[in-house]
Amino acid sequence: MYAIAIHDRDSGELHLARDRFGEKPLFYTAAPGRFGYGSTLLAVSALPWVTDEFDPQALDSYLALHFVPGRSTIFSGIRQVLPGERLTVRLGDLTITHQRYYRPPLEASRRISDDELCEALEVAVTSRLIADVPVGVFLSGGIDSSVVAAIAAHANPAIATFSMGFSEAQVDESTHAAAVARHIGSTHHRFIFDQNHFMTLLPEVAAALDTPIGDQAVLPVYWLAREARKHVTVVLAGEGADEIFAGYNYYRQFATTAGWRDRLDKLAGLLRRRHVPLDHLDRFLLNDPPTTPSGFPLLTGCAERHRLIHEMVDNVNPWENDLLDWIGRSHGPLQRATVTDIGTWLPDDLLVKFDRMTMAHSLEGRAPFLDPRVVSLGLALLPSERMSGDSKVALRRAASRWLPDDILQRPKQGFVLPMRRWIGEWFGAWGGVSAYFAQRPVPGIDHETLTDIVGSDLLAGIHRERLLFAVVMLAEWWHCFAAKRASLRQCV
Repeated sequence: MYAIAIHDRDSGELHLARDRFGEKPLFYTAAPGRFGYGSTLLAVSALPWVTDEFDPQALDSYLALHFVPGRSTIFSGIRQVLPGERLTVRLGDLTITHQRYYRPPLEASRRISDDELCEALEVAVTSRLIADVPVGVFLSGGIDSSVVAAIAAHANPAIATFSMGFSEAQVDESTHAAAVARHIGSTHHRFIFDQNHFMTLLPEVAAALDTPIGDQAVLPVYWLAREARKHVTVVLAGEGADEIFAGYNYYRQFATTAGWRDRLDKLAGLLRRRHVPLDHLDRFLLNDPPTTPSGFPLLTGCAERHRLIHEMVDNVNPWENDLLDWIGRSHGPLQRATVTDIGTWLPDDLLVKFDRMTMAHSLEGRAPFLDPRVVSLGLALLPSERMSGDSKVALRRAASRWLPDDILQRPKQGFVLPMRRWIGEWFGAWGGVSAYFAQRPVPGIDHETLTDIVGSDLLAGIHRERLLFAVVMLAEWWHCFAAKRASLRQCV
């Protein structure tokens, strides 16, 4: 993983490059006669000639996805180098050219042996254990982190593992992590995250993010990284496995025709009714609630975002067209869905969260599943070897070399927080929705509309906690970011 800049004096060129999957960030800005770059959005935005205007299209994307995908950032004048891209700047006239030196290979599906997959996983994990400082593993108890921890423990007995527990028993899976730790013999550390942590850490986390993402897991990951740093300097985690081996439930509709049969059955049921409300049929036909091409559920629909952002959003997006062209070369609907997430959700949410939350505590995060060999094998698996009755079929079978069945057959859970109650308490502590957004305005958003949408959901019992958390994180991020940038600009 890397983000690099090389000045070639002989050619008069500056080369910027980012690692294959976007584990490390790299931002740049260009204006007549000027070019700037940096590894943080804050550093680039502090340049006195960089506009602080929000990009309406990026804001639209954030309100749909809870992150800004692709080359865009939240600012209209700042862009980012894409994963696997080299950007060359000719310093004489500041001409910029882009070259993608890597993209995950879209090979036709083939049968891959367990031995081949296991060998690739072992090499990926053990090579990332190399360090002259203490190394540990984030262990949730799910299959991804359990595989990483098991291989790491085989190479380094008594390796430190770290898990996050929650005070609410219904969302706490730390007992499963403890069971894995006992099986592999790791030195295990368990930490508890509760509502008090949520209330006190949210502004601190927003400040550490550098670029806004509304992923609820940023909070416990930040807390886990802070505690883990007291014991280790490098940590391995399971990021990327869900996209590579097809772990998300919303992929099921692409694994078989069953998902489409269910949709047709529901449509037939609607049409059999004597009186079908038109909006019900519209919502069904228009795929409401809306999703991305991978099936990832959006926070909002187009009409609602238009109410929130009055400025016209340009639908022509070269990065998006390039992405669609690339995923269009995939083999089959399941591979198409997973590579969509590899090109969007993975670099612009998951890896942002992992990198920023670990680096906030000077903890280096490494992701073995993003080893190019592992990615190549995972994407080339037969669809039935990625998702059938279970998700991650091939990975579960390969992992049986290191882990027992009771661990391998556990359903996926991930970080599930009692966000409905916590976000309600958050607004209550501020004296209500209107009072909060009056003190935390976000440029480019109609605050009367935002207050109405959030307030209505609070009154209805909070059914859109993903959206509510995303707008709170955006508001907190901007409040912290604007203050830090103003301070930096005084020094530039």
